[in-house]
Order: sequence, then structure tokens, then C-alpha cells
Amino acid sequence: MNKSKRIIFLILVSGLLLRFFLFFGFLDNQELFYDDDSLGYVQLAENMKEGRGFSWDEKEPFRPNSFRTPGYPLFLLLNRLLFGSYLPALLVQFLLVAASAYILFLIAESLGSRRIGEIGAAIFLFMPFSVLVSLQFLTQSLFAFVLMLAVWFWLLFLKKRQTRYFLFVSALLPVLALIRPIAIFLYLPFVISLFQSLWTSDKKRTVYLSAFLILIFFLLLSPWLLRNYLLFGEYSLSSIGPYQLYFYEAPPVYAFNHNVSRAEAGELLEREIEKYTHASAFEEYPTFAHSDILSQKGREIIFESPAGLVFLKVIQGFKFFIRDGIRYWLEQRGLGLVLTERAFLFVIFLGMIASLSSFLKKDFPNRPYHFFFILIIFYFAFLTGAMASAGFRFVVEPLFILTGLTGVKQVISMRRSKKIY
Repeated sequence: MNKSKRIIFLILVSGLLLRFFLFFGFLDNQELFYDDDSLGYVQLAENMKEGRGFSWDEKEPFRPNSFRTPGYPLFLLLNRLLFGSYLPALLVQFLLVAASAYILFLIAESLGSRRIGEIGAAIFLFMPFSVLVSLQFLTQSLFAFVLMLAVWFWLLFLKKRQTRYFLFVSALLPVLALIRPIAIFLYLPFVISLFQSLWTSDKKRTVYLSAFLILIFFLLLSPWLLRNYLLFGEYSLSSIGPYQLYFYEAPPVYAFNHNVSRAEAGELLEREIEKYTHASAFEEYPTFAHSDILSQKGREIIFESPAGLVFLKVIQGFKFFIRDGIRYWLEQRGLGLVLTERAFLFVIFLGMIASLSSFLKKDFPNRPYHFFFILIIFYFAFLTGAMASAGFRFVVEPLFILTGLTGVKQVISMRRSKKIY
């Protein structure tokens, strides 16, 4: 093996061995493999296998599901058909997380920061939540890999201007939206990056490629959008949007505006919406049944005080970057370790901010690429909102670590240069 690749190889192998050790260690007690959402994903895959359609009902009438998108259940189904069990999907997820770490390394290496790539890959692989989420039936591992693959191909496209890389990205972006609905607008950072990189040199090609990217995105999503229209009368990717808006985004805004606790706001809004929906059970809300009224009332609450909304968005955005993952292991114990991890994430966050401020300088190396990374990171930070957690940040964790370490390196280099002079 090339000597220059030995370090990253050892990092990747160590990360895989840790996961394999935990996987086989918990085979007799598989509770670790399941999160609150895991059973739903597995049930969706099982129902598709048994010909019951895309439903997570365990019994008839197997109602069509509008809340989840098919990407991850199809991934589970493929593993079930190939290996006769869903457990191998977790082993595949280990490989996907390792591949994401390797792509992080490749990106850093291509930008002249091999050491940052090695350190970043190690951090990403051994962060507590990274280990945990790859051991569970959740979308994050698959989504993070596809996203990192799209970012890598985009970087190659910006560097080499070869159309094949652009086509790869165009095909991967709708796949991301089918894995997690939050990616429904993910083409925007790519289009902005395209304008930032190509507009001055070729305006016509920039417009053409942007239109093509968006067209392919919605064209590949159209079968699922049409399915939802035919079944539910909604040409939409998922019914999760209105549900999340009212029950997760609106309560903290209401709590801030009316000086009540988050829990009180949630209970009050749940009682309030019943006056308009007359829902027989809470289970109706994640469907399209009340999506219009949920969207309307959610927007009324959120935009009641623009200043309060901006303040909360800043707070929630900050939490997105420093929410720890080790607490998922410790279950409220080991406060010292939790604070240590948060402090570490805060340093990475400060490094990212330093990288962002350096980007404003025209002589900043690799300027268009870091601009693109920041766009991707802030896309998820903004849309995550009140749902901020290690689980939501994980999908951009490699880019967060990469930009953070780049900024830390810049700060250290500046301090050293000042000491020299």
C-alpha cells in the first residue's frame, strides 16, 4: 500500500472494527439496533416484501403511508431480499459511514489538506453518535453517504468542468429527497454554487445547467409525487412538512412570544388545533388529512413576531452545531463527558465561523469549494429548526468537521505568523 494512504486505511479499519465489535456484542440483545423510528422503517420494508404496499400498519387494511419516503425502506428491503434478514443492512451501513469518512479525506486531500482529512475522518468515525447511528435502522448513514458522494462529484465537476460529474450529481439529489424529505430543496445550494463558480465565465451555460439540474430533480421525483397525488390528492413528497411545522416549529415560537414553557406551548397548541380539525386521534395529524389547517395555523404562529422568529432561528441554529451525541449512550449520566463533547463541538463550530470569515477574503485558497460546503451545512441548519439534534446534524457532520478543522488550522497559522513577526 502507498505509504501516504496507510494512515487513512488504519483509521477506516479501526472505525469498522469498533462497529463490528459492538454489532456482534449486542446480537443477543438487539434493542440497541432500534430507535423510535426504526420499527416503522422495518415495517414499511416488510409490508412491501409481503405485497402489502407502502404501509407501516401491522394489520389490515394496510393504509398507504404518506409520512415516510421510500428511499430507506427500499434499502432495507434490498438487504432483506439479498441476505434473508434486515440485520445485514447494519453491516452495510458500517461500510457507508466508512466510505463517507474516506470521501471526507479525498475532499481534504484534493484541497491540499491531507492531514485535516485524516484527522477529520477519525473524528467523524469515532464521534459517539456516529458509532450509535450506524448501529441503528435509521436513515442517517445512507443519507450521509449519498450526500458526500454528491458533494465529491460536484467538487470534481467544479474542478474539471466535465459533464459526467454534473450528471452524477443530478441523479443523486432526487435520491436524497427520497431518503429524507428535508432534501426537497437541496438543489438550491448546488445552483448557487454553480452561479458563483461559472457565471462570470459562461452565463449561458450556467443558466442551462441550473435549469437542467432542477428539471432532472423533479422529473426523477415525479413518480413518487404522482403516487401521493393519486392516493391523497397532494402533489407533495411527504405529509411530514405541515405536521413538523405545527407541532415542532410553532411551539417554541409561541412559548417565546407568550412567555410560557415549551411543554406548555405544545400542550396548548395541541388542544387548540382540535377545535379546527375535530380529529378523532392524534395519528391523523402525520397524514395529509389536516395538512392545510396545520400549515395555516403553524404559519400564523411562526410569523406572529418576526423579531422573535429571527431570535429563535439564531438560537436553534447554534444548537444544531453543538448538540452532543454522547448523551444517547449515557442516558443523562456522565455529565462531564457530555460537556466535554459539547465543548469540542463548540471549537469545531468556531473553526467553521473562522473559515467562513476567511472566505470573505478574495485570496482565500479553495474559495468556491468552501463556499459550497458552507451552503450545504447552513441549508440543513436552517431547515432543521427546532428539531436540532446530533441526529439531524450527522448528515453534514463530515463537512462541518472539515470546515471547522480548516478554520482552526487558519487561526493557529495566523497566531504563529504573528509570533514570528
